[in-house]
Amino acid sequence: MGRAIIMHIDDAPWIRGGPRGEGDHPDGGGQLVGDLEQGPWVHVNWLPGGLVAPVHSHDHDEIMYVLEGGFSMGRRRCGPGTVVYLEANTQYGFEVWDEGVRFLNIRQGRATYAEAGEEAVDPYSEPAAD
Repeated sequence: MGRAIIMHIDDAPWIRGGPRGEGDHPDGGGQLVGDLEQGPWVHVNWLPGGLVAPVHSHDHDEIMYVLEGGFSMGRRRCGPGTVVYLEANTQYGFEVWDEGVRFLNIRQGRATYAEAGEEAVDPYSEPAAD
């Protein structure tokens, strides 16, 4: 039998950082509509103004949809209403505009993260204990 998930994005649980304006979250925050293990993987992210996402890739296709604010990918400005589609393993980076950005990030699986020239990591795994 199938399943349905119906949730307002503001009600999605925080899986990284926390709400903008509440607490210290220098790298922003992320919520997840879905289930981290089973999907769907609809991320609701916010990033602070001036943040530079280094060139990186993921092992799944992704769709980004800008809700508020924006970022630049090279010379391309991506503001509210912009849709960005990236195939798996596409190298990209971006710079967040001064006002910050809030966007949806939709993937078909639990994606790894790999900065250019580095090994891929699971960004959701617990850090190794020393």
